[in-house]
Amino acid sequence: MDTTSKKAYGVAVVIQLIYTGMYVVSKAAFDHGMSTYVFIFYRQAAATALLLPIAIVLERKNAPPMSFRLFLKLFFYALLGNTLSMNLYNISLKYTSATVASATSNSVPVVTFFLAVLLRYIHKAEKGTHH
Repeated sequence: MDTTSKKAYGVAVVIQLIYTGMYVVSKAAFDHGMSTYVFIFYRQAAATALLLPIAIVLERKNAPPMSFRLFLKLFFYALLGNTLSMNLYNISLKYTSATVASATSNSVPVVTFFLAVLLRYIHKAEKGTHH
């Protein structure tokens, strides 16, 4: 096993440890009465405050220009996708166990697929491939 693959495994383990810590902190906050919606707001605000300056400094010269329409689409995709999955996770963590919360967070791809079918994204893609 070379050094690169060892680094990848190490990073994967660190990410899982961070998620575990986040689950424990989230559960403790909910058990002490914090609203799940307020928690999501604080979490997103903290992520923005930490990552936005880094992204501006490191990617300022590499980022292509973005149209307002693309920006609006990305905003709504993030709003629906991230907010919906975080709300599902946090509400299930508040009212049930960490096992159920983990299962709901793992169901996000399924919900995404059903939303794509519901909004006919899958159907449109299939029409373009068949002659």
